[in-house]
Amino acid sequence: MIVTRSLIVRSIFVVLGLVFLGVGILGYFLPGLPGTIFLIIAAWFFSMSNPRLYRWMMTNRWFGKTLSDYRAGRGIPIRIKFIAVTAITISVTISVVFAVNDFWFRVGLIAIGIYGAYFVVSRPTTERVILSSR
Repeated sequence: MIVTRSLIVRSIFVVLGLVFLGVGILGYFLPGLPGTIFLIIAAWFFSMSNPRLYRWMMTNRWFGKTLSDYRAGRGIPIRIKFIAVTAITISVTISVVFAVNDFWFRVGLIAIGIYGAYFVVSRPTTERVILSSR
């Protein structure tokens, strides 16, 4: 953990960390809004500015294990990947079918959705299936 020395930068990082923390928590309650990625971003901002808030996030009983696993390179649980890809697919589909009329905007949304799903799926998975040798 590297804490920046500048008080101004630390203050900005704490504010950004709090904003991303809030959005991340909302993401666990609002369909279509991912939560974990915003919590990872918040943890990074806190790691650069406020060790106490960073430690609180990493030991939090609701999302601390997920953040610790991600930070340690163990990846994302398969259940979270499934939820994220499903939410991306539903959100993009609803937007493309009901909310957007412009063809190129639809193409852009689909491309962003495909990239988002690819990004989630391409991260390491924490739960590995171990096949027995029987």
